[in-house]
Parts: sequence; C-alpha cells; structure tokens
Amino acid sequence: MLLLIVLIITACEGFIDEELPKDMVSEEMTFNNERMAAAALTNIYTLMRNNGFLSGNRDGISYLLGCYADELEVRSQQESGYRHFFQGSVLSNNQSVKNLWNNTYSQIYAANNVVEGVIASTALSVEVKNQLLGEALAIRGLLHFYLTQTFGNIPYVKTTDYNVNRNMAKTDVGEVMKMVKEDLLKAEQLLIPLYPSGEKVRINRRVVQGFLARVNLYEKNWSAARAYAELVIDDALYDCDALDKVFLKGSKSAVWQFKTAVEGVNTLEGGAHIFIALPVPNARLHPVLLDEFDPGDQRKVQWVKQVGTDPQNTHAFKYRQRAATASTLEYSVIIRIEEMYLIVAEATAEQGDMETCSSSLDVLRSRAGLPRLDFTDRQSAVDAILKERRLELFAEFGHRFYDLKRMGRMNDLSIVKQNWQEHFRVLPLPENELLLNPNMLPQNFGY
Repeated sequence: MLLLIVLIITACEGFIDEELPKDMVSEEMTFNNERMAAAALTNIYTLMRNNGFLSGNRDGISYLLGCYADELEVRSQQESGYRHFFQGSVLSNNQSVKNLWNNTYSQIYAANNVVEGVIASTALSVEVKNQLLGEALAIRGLLHFYLTQTFGNIPYVKTTDYNVNRNMAKTDVGEVMKMVKEDLLKAEQLLIPLYPSGEKVRINRRVVQGFLARVNLYEKNWSAARAYAELVIDDALYDCDALDKVFLKGSKSAVWQFKTAVEGVNTLEGGAHIFIALPVPNARLHPVLLDEFDPGDQRKVQWVKQVGTDPQNTHAFKYRQRAATASTLEYSVIIRIEEMYLIVAEATAEQGDMETCSSSLDVLRSRAGLPRLDFTDRQSAVDAILKERRLELFAEFGHRFYDLKRMGRMNDLSIVKQNWQEHFRVLPLPENELLLNPNMLPQNFGY
C-alpha cells in the first residue's frame, strides 16, 4: 500500500501525468460503456478549451504569441506571463511556459488513456471505437504539433505508462512532425465527414484534413497541402461567412469550434481581448498591425474596435461578447475555412499556378471589400499571402509567429522588438522538467 501511494504521488509530478478525479471509475468500466467512453473523450475538449495552447484565455497562444510577435502591445506594467512574452524576457521559469507545457502533456495523457482504453475494449461497437480512437489520435497529433513548433525538440508521448514516460528523451522536430502526420493519417481513416454531435464541436474527418493541410504547408509539401485544403473547401457544409458572423456559434466558416461551459456563457477570447475603459488594462492591438490594413479593408471595420478618442487604443473584436448573454452567441473557432483558401493560395504560388493563387486569395479579399491581386512572380505572391494571413488570422492561435518562423522571416520582428534575438524562435524548456528528467537536457540554445 505504501509503495502504491508513493507511485501515485510521484506520477502526478511529471509533465505527462494527470491527477485523476477522486470519483473516477475504473478504466475497464469506462471503456465498456459507450456513454462513459464518449464522456472520457469529450472531457479532453473541456481541458483544451480551458487551458493550454488552444485556450482563449491570456495563457493560451492566441494571446501569448500575439504579445510575443507584433499583434498585441502590452500596456499594463503589472508582472504577468504575457508581459514577459511582449518584452522578450521569457525565461525557463516563466509560469506561462510551464502552464503551456504541463497542461498540454496532461491533455496528451488523457488522449493516450482514451486510445489505450478504446483499443482494449471488447464492449464498444466498431463505429464508436473508430470515432473515439480517431478523435483521440487527432488530438494527440495536433497537440504535439503545437509543442514542437513552439519548443523545438520534445518527447512524443504515446503511452500512459509512467515508467516509460518519466525518462523520455527529446525527439527532433523532423521526427516529431513525422509522428504527428502518422497520428493524423490514422485519424483520417477512422473518422467520417459527419460530426458525431449536432454541432462542430468535436473532430471529424474534415478537421483532420484541415490540420493535415497545415502540417504539409509547414513542411513545404505543396501538392499535399493544396489537396487537403481543397477537400475541406469542396465540402458544402462550409463557406466563408460574413465578417460579422465568422465567430458566431453557428458560423458557416467554422470547421471546428469549442463549445462553451454552460448555456449563456460566451468565449474566453472575448474576455481576454475586449476592454471597455481606459487606460488599457492589459494589451491593445499593436499599432504596426493597424497600419497594415489597406484603406477600406472591412476586416478592420468589423474586427477592430476603438476605445476612446485615440485611434491606437483598439482591441480585437472578432469575438464581441465579453460577458454572459441570455443564450450563448459565440463559440471559439479553432480552425476555419478561410485558412484553407490561404493554404491553397500559398501552395499554388509555390507551384507557379498564379491564376489559382490569385483566385483563392480573392475569395477573402473580395469579402473584405478589396480588389483582386494578380501575380506574375512567386515572391510578390508569397509576400502578399503573408500579409493576408496576418490580417485575416490576427490574434488567432499564434499564426503570425508560426508563419514568420516557417518562412525564415523571424527577424522581421526586430523592427518592433528592439531586443529581439534569433533564439527566440523557440521558447525555453520549463526549468522544472529539466530537473525532473535529465534526459530532457540540454536546454534550448540561448536560455
């Protein structure tokens, strides 16, 4: 009994373990009941919505990397994780870094628990097993994608076995990305295009294909990136919605959303970004971002809101509800159809298909009230796409940071970040993880 207690306490200390609720029933019982097995899976969505990379709060990457890059300008002088991101003073003991790491590996642990439980189950139907396994594998893959794009070399965790995980060494980025694709490809085969619920709040095949489009774009696999993006675009379930409807609960643009905790509650993003009085309490949109919008761009009209008389005191207004309403109006949009058009535009520019590139980009520009751009060379097309991605996807899941990184243009940030350094392209590994597991050494260069 003493040995068991020691093992349980120790298991909760590492980055791959999650403390189990006191009322959790046995794993065998959970995965021999379809309703309980589905609940174990859907709980991971709650974990991702509330904490970690995909959370809309100020500890998620939409806010942190918005401050780190040139999307948000922190005005508060109070010590906070996001202020250190803005200043370029992130150290290995930064609490936001630790939270990103620990919360994400806890979510991966939960996904692995579902994978193992579903595979071992003899009571679930084939359809249910495929759905749950596909969702869990997709979650595991996409979370490792964000980890490796943010921290560099990381452990790829595929088991809940503490004895295996506690001493895991890092895997290089290329191998991590290979395993990410393996998990996503397995998920693609298991899932169907229909959502398992009436809303777009769980992962289906199209969500997986959207992430595969992004992964292949990052790896410069232009043909695969284009093919996967077009699979999503061609699905009649999705369409570029009006600018004021993109982030609503019933958005046509949304491919995957997070459902709110209870009816009447709206998104964490609204509470994080919106401010209604001056001085700016946390951060405002960066002036260099505001200067990038062309005259007449309706995205600035619809998605940027000024507070007071100073035109630089603005906040992101993609999500318009910062408090509860009679019924829930907005869900967090994790992936949307507009990104697929941007992926097709970039992939075809790299392939030399300038007509498709221009047409794909025009879908977004025409909706924003801007004229079509016709390209004759790759470089002008890629530059224009980078700008369109910046204006279309600002304050959404660190797209700006990751775009500059994958395009080799991180030093563009030195224009607005006086102390910007090359090693800022990855975050430091959390100090406590290096102490717990020496196999995680060395620390990332520069930290």
